[in-house]
Amino acid sequence: IQGKYTAKTLSATEIVSDYQSVVNQQKSPLISFRFSINGKDNELPAGLNHSFYCLPGRNNETPLIKFGTTLINKTAMPAGQYLQPGTQLTVKVDMRDVYAAFGKQGFYTGADGDKIYAKDFKALYIAGNTAPLIWDVNNLVNDARLELKDTDGDHIYRVTLVLNETKADDAIGTAWKLTQDISGFPQYRSDYKISDAVYNMALQEMKNAVEPDSTFRTGKEWEGVWTRDISYSIILSMAILQPKVAMYSLMRKVKNGIIIQDTGTGGAYPISTDRMVWIIAAWEVYKVTGDKNWLHQVYEIAKKSAAADALNIYDTETGLVRGESSFLDWREQTYPVWMQPADIFESECLGTNVVHFRVNQLLSVMAGLNNDTAVATGYTQTAEKIRNGIQKHLWMANKGYYGQYLHGRDFKSLSPKSEALGAALAVFFEVDGKERQRAVVGNTPVTTFGIPCIYPQIPGILPYHNNGIWPFVESFWAMAAAQAGNERSLVKSIAAIYRPVMFFLTNKENFVAADGDFAGTQINSGNMLWSLSGNIALVYKVLF
Repeated sequence: IQGKYTAKTLSATEIVSDYQSVVNQQKSPLISFRFSINGKDNELPAGLNHSFYCLPGRNNETPLIKFGTTLINKTAMPAGQYLQPGTQLTVKVDMRDVYAAFGKQGFYTGADGDKIYAKDFKALYIAGNTAPLIWDVNNLVNDARLELKDTDGDHIYRVTLVLNETKADDAIGTAWKLTQDISGFPQYRSDYKISDAVYNMALQEMKNAVEPDSTFRTGKEWEGVWTRDISYSIILSMAILQPKVAMYSLMRKVKNGIIIQDTGTGGAYPISTDRMVWIIAAWEVYKVTGDKNWLHQVYEIAKKSAAADALNIYDTETGLVRGESSFLDWREQTYPVWMQPADIFESECLGTNVVHFRVNQLLSVMAGLNNDTAVATGYTQTAEKIRNGIQKHLWMANKGYYGQYLHGRDFKSLSPKSEALGAALAVFFEVDGKERQRAVVGNTPVTTFGIPCIYPQIPGILPYHNNGIWPFVESFWAMAAAQAGNERSLVKSIAAIYRPVMFFLTNKENFVAADGDFAGTQINSGNMLWSLSGNIALVYKVLF
């Protein structure tokens, strides 16, 4: 039960839910926004935005706004009014002063101090607080809905937006039933129907997540194979249930004998550097299959990939590796606005460093199994350097848990935010001893609906990684809680995984940390591979 909503297990093969997303029902009618030339934050000084109330029963059209002059709604917001779903808002901008500057001096100076030359003016965009508006000015160019147009050459730009739009994937069904044969997979029965039904749903959705070419499908809305998605899924449970599919999928992410870094800031590698989680996943497959040929093949790929990393990403001073936080690959969601791709490359984060710590441990083991003992010691030494770097530079003694990342251009400082996946992996892979493991699980911030990807959140950034909870991360957190012997934390994690599955009747990729709703995040999908894999991992790696 959650508020007025109820989800029930009628049996181990049937769940019913009356949950309805509230994301469209209680949005503020106050629209805050600013304009952007060429996808840059160059209209207004920091902290200033235009504001306009979109109220029901009226024509919502702004007055003509002069570019660079703030429109402020000085009236009080009407009590009890919300932004109605599908509200249309027309925004008008007067760009005549900008064009006058182009004609007089050849350029216009934006609020950021940069000169925009007439020949470089490409487009005018709108950023804001209510979807489809976003504050991420760097990504405005990727959404045609956010571009204003001058259709008659008078230098007055206009756009009509549909706000608070109900999306097709915001609707969920009212019931789930097992409709496929899952008898070929390990069966689980307990005294708790919820646990049984959620497990069975995960098995059925796992079958849906295998493509005709015997590779994994990332999610209902996400076709294709992605390095980190499949790797974390394989580590959680897919190595056990789908070892052949895991092999095919992992090999799909290798090119010229090196692991592919397929997503991340600034064109991925070497700004994003968590591709090596592939090696941990490949090792899980070996543990299940005992396939020596697979081990040899993986070792050669791992060696070549590690050699590239040794040239590109290791900081000899701290002992850490550089690059973006593992899986947190949408820049503005977890990094301050001032950090550019080069700054993110120079940062040294918790999650990716734990991945590289574990990878170097495994490389040492693989070297021994492949009779390559001469290099095994070197990998062990590298792992210990990373361990020492994490302990020295990323631990916050005053808080009793790890910080997010080292960052800064001249002198690096530690971001004091928590980072859930990195913390979970640090405990699970035993970067520190039992005392510190218990401290991490006991002290890292957890919210009502689960452990957020980062904490505290970044104001003004819509939920996704920011203000978001991801069930696969929650599953790793549950495994960390079990590792640390924290039963209370473990039970909360299990509840945080079961609740959305029961209410949403599928394994969603994420949901909003603040309210537990699935429809308020930037992007989402059902039947998500790593979510269902984490669901299954509760049985295979926690309960047993």
